[in-house]
Amino acid sequence: MKFVDAHTHLELLSIHSPELVKARSVAEVQNLVKTLKSPTVLWGWREENLGTPLRREHIDPFPLPLLLLRIDCHVGVLNRAMEEFLSLEPSPFFDPEKGYLYEKALWEAVDKLKPKGRKLEASLRRALRRAASLGLVEVHDFVDAELARIYLRMGDELPLRVVLMPYYEDYREICSLLRGKSGGRISLGWVKVFVDGSLSARTAYLKEPYADRRGWRGVLLKSSREIGRMIRELEDAGLRISLHAIGDAALEECLRAFEAVSPRLPYHRIEHAELITEEQALRVKDLRLLLSLQPGFRPYFRRTYLKALGAVRTRRVLPLRLLDRLGVDMIFGSDMLPFDPLYGFRYAVRLLGRKKAEYYYGGWRHEGRYL
Repeated sequence: MKFVDAHTHLELLSIHSPELVKARSVAEVQNLVKTLKSPTVLWGWREENLGTPLRREHIDPFPLPLLLLRIDCHVGVLNRAMEEFLSLEPSPFFDPEKGYLYEKALWEAVDKLKPKGRKLEASLRRALRRAASLGLVEVHDFVDAELARIYLRMGDELPLRVVLMPYYEDYREICSLLRGKSGGRISLGWVKVFVDGSLSARTAYLKEPYADRRGWRGVLLKSSREIGRMIRELEDAGLRISLHAIGDAALEECLRAFEAVSPRLPYHRIEHAELITEEQALRVKDLRLLLSLQPGFRPYFRRTYLKALGAVRTRRVLPLRLLDRLGVDMIFGSDMLPFDPLYGFRYAVRLLGRKKAEYYYGGWRHEGRYL
C-alpha cells in the first residue's frame, strides 16, 4: 500500500519529545525538564497519560524558560521564566493563571523558539526519510515561507512528493518562490486558514456548549464574511482554500461563506470537520468541497471526546460511514497524531473496508480530479 498523508506538519518533529509523549505523571515531566540546558519548546504531553492537565505550577519552580505543547498543538503551558523571556503581553489567548497559550499566541511563541536554518532543515530531512520508510509516497505539508525555501533547496533530493500547503499569511511569498520552479516532486496545494481551534483545548467552535465547561462554546477565529473574502481573493489568483474547522458551528461558518460566494473552482478543502452533521455533509457535497479527515482521531482522542462532548456527541464524531454513503469527497491523513499512516488506516478499514480505505488514503488522484 502506498499512502498519501493529506495533513501533516513535519516541522513539529523538530520539537517533538518522545519522553514527553510517554510521560505518565507530572513527576516524569519534571524529571525530563531537569535535563534541559537552554530555553526550550517541546511538543507532546497528554493529560490522558498524565492523569491531569499540565499547568504552570508544575513547571514554575524551574528557572529555565519552558514551553510545553499539548499533543494537539492548540494549547501550550509555559513557566514564568518563559513568559518573561518572550515578553508576553495580555491577550485573549494567554491565560497567565494557568500559564496557557492558545492558538495564534501559541504559534507565534513556537515560531520564535523552534529550530531555524540548518537545524530545521536537518530535522525536516529526517522527517521525510521517516515518512518514506512508513510507506508514504506523498505528504501535504502546511508551511510558512521558511519551510517552503527549505523544500525548494531539497528539490530532487526529496524521497517522496510534497504538496506545499501555505498558511494564508505566507501564500503570496510562497507563490512567488514557486514561480517557475514547480513540478517534479514539489507542487502547490491549498492555502490554510484557521476558523476555530481544537476539542482538546476547548477552542473548537461548537453549536452547543462543552460538556465540561458550562456555557462555553469555544472560539471562532474567522467569520463567514472573512472566509468569503478570502475565498474570492484566492480564486482570483487561481488558488483554493483549506479551512481548519473542527466544531459544527465553525463548519457552519465555512458553509455559509461558500454558499454566499458560489465558488467557481471545485474541491476547496475543509480540514477535520469532526462534528459534521448529515445536513452539513449534503451541503458539502452540493458545494463540491473536499473533506480532509483523520480517521485515527476517533481512537486516539476518544477519552478527550467523552470528557469534552459527552457520550451522545462523541458518537457523532467523524461519521465516516455516513460521509461515504452520501458520496462526500474525502481524503485522509494523520495530522501527526500519530505520524503513522497504518494507525488511521486500520481504523478506516474497520469502518469502510479495505478497498475504500485504500482509496481515501491513496491521494484521490487516480480519477483525474486532483486540483
